[in-house]
Amino acid sequence: MSVLFLGITAALLQILGYLTYGWKVLRRDIEPNATSWLMFAYGTSLLVLVEWDRDASFALLALPAICAVLSVGIAIYCVRKARRLWWPAHPLERFSFALDVGLTLLYIIAWILVDKSLITDAQKSLAEVLILVCWNIGVFTAFFPLLRQVYHHPLTEHAIPWVIWTAAYTLLAYITYQEVGTFNELMLYPLTHVVVHGIVAVHTGRAHLKRNKIIL
Repeated sequence: MSVLFLGITAALLQILGYLTYGWKVLRRDIEPNATSWLMFAYGTSLLVLVEWDRDASFALLALPAICAVLSVGIAIYCVRKARRLWWPAHPLERFSFALDVGLTLLYIIAWILVDKSLITDAQKSLAEVLILVCWNIGVFTAFFPLLRQVYHHPLTEHAIPWVIWTAAYTLLAYITYQEVGTFNELMLYPLTHVVVHGIVAVHTGRAHLKRNKIIL
């Protein structure tokens, strides 16, 4: 089975997860966290640009590209429907948002410096590696508002879209391993997302089971 086929399959799983999530949002079965979804949309778009600039293949880019586009749609919906201002109240949430902005500025500065021949391509490549590492660490802070919401109010989410997304990122991790090996900065993206999506899936699924709610 070709890596390209697997990449397309992972992207289709991602779409299925978003369709399921969006359907449940419109049915008001899910209350999406506006702060987290804004950071998902913003951060994933940056990730796609950086990985594309590092010559990631279509198989590796298909899923995050789909995620970037569709998460923007969820984020817009959240901002329009939010009952409070989307600006994060928790210090860690504000730090995560500031980190996203800082990484974008760093990326733009790196491009300008290369264009002006002030740094070499090798130095720009190192900067991109650092951006990818920092961004993937920042995934946990981007998820913090959502994880806190799910911890206190687990019935505001549903397990099935998170299960689908966990499967998609697990497949992407395998694809990444096949293309670049284990010890590569591109592996951080699928692995961190398997962890955080899996946490949401397990916690919300258990909460619905305990309350005899429908998991799906």
